[in-house]
Amino acid sequence: MSLRLISSAPSSDAAYRTGLIASYLNARSSQERLAIRNEALIYDKTNPGASLMDELLDARLGDVA
Repeated sequence: MSLRLISSAPSSDAAYRTGLIASYLNARSSQERLAIRNEALIYDKTNPGASLMDELLDARLGDVA
């Protein structure tokens, strides 16, 4: 798996956010999910606004329900 870490992007970068969420939902191991959550945290720190981490967690909850 190759993560697409970016240092700065507009919080409205829907394609990046959607891709990261899809990668998170398709991750096969806890290590992959952890790496994606870390990437989301970095993104959130550099792009204040709607939290990508919250979206990841919400998407995962929706996937389980």
